[in-house]
Amino acid sequence: MNKDLPVIIRKVFSNLDPLIWQGIWLYTLEMLLNDPRMFNVWEEFVEVLKNKHLKGSNLKLNQYMKWELKAFVAQIVEFRNKHADTSGKSKELSDFLSNYFAKKEIDIDETHNLIKITSKIICA
Repeated sequence: MNKDLPVIIRKVFSNLDPLIWQGIWLYTLEMLLNDPRMFNVWEEFVEVLKNKHLKGSNLKLNQYMKWELKAFVAQIVEFRNKHADTSGKSKELSDFLSNYFAKKEIDIDETHNLIKITSKIICA
C-alpha cells in the first residue's frame, strides 16, 4: 500500500477479509487507494469524519473511521453494480454520493473533492 496515504486509511484497508474484498470490491478499492489524485482527498475525508465524530457517536474514533471508510467504498461498489458501464456517469455518481452523505448528515456535497475526484476516477 502506498506510504503517501493517511495512516488511518492504510490501517483500515490492510489485512482485509478475502471473502468480502475480492472481485469488484477489491478492484474498486484498489482504484481508490492507488490513484495519486486520491491521496489528499483521503486526508480531507478523514478530517470530515473526525469532525462528524466529535458531534456525537457511540463508537470510538477508530471504529467509527473504519465503519465510515468501508461504507464509502461500499456505496461506490453499489453504484458500479447498478451501472454495468460507469463510463461517462460521473454526474450520476456525484449525485448518488451526495445523497448518501446527506442522509448520513456528513457535510460533503457534490462540490467536495471527495465526490468530484472519486467520480472522475470511477467513471473514467
